[in-house]
Amino acid sequence: MIDEFGLMPDDPVFDAAVEALYATAFGPGRHAKAAARLRESNRCRRDLSWIAVTDGAVIGACRLWPIRTDQGQHLLFLGPIAVSSHAQGQGLGAHLVRACLKSCDEKSGLAVVLVGDLAYFEPFGFVQATAGSIMMPGPVDPARLLIRMLGPSEAPRGKLMVP
Repeated sequence: MIDEFGLMPDDPVFDAAVEALYATAFGPGRHAKAAARLRESNRCRRDLSWIAVTDGAVIGACRLWPIRTDQGQHLLFLGPIAVSSHAQGQGLGAHLVRACLKSCDEKSGLAVVLVGDLAYFEPFGFVQATAGSIMMPGPVDPARLLIRMLGPSEAPRGKLMVP
């Protein structure tokens, strides 16, 4: 199904185009970040991830990844989110995030975690993770470690890792 923004479920056919979009948006330094460690040797949840395609070209992408804590709690990691430069400023990034979170809400789970700007993600239900409650596999600004609970469960605790 494709919506008015050209959103459709993530599809492996577009993997090279999505990677090219991420490379343009974030550059080679993206692989050195702590968030990248949660994606290495991991497979994105295509059933929860969305891309935007216009005239056969990927113009936006938002992926979710299965992660867990060292306490055995299963979570989802959101990102990266990217929109091509010519499609920015139209709300596509927010639309991608909403689509991903709607998929998460429908499939259930404990929580979605991301590293990002609270001012941008707070309207989607994200809050700053309690200091020391969850830890990334590398340094991140604690003010940018955000969480959105998917149900009434107790907040996760522990070091985040690939399942």
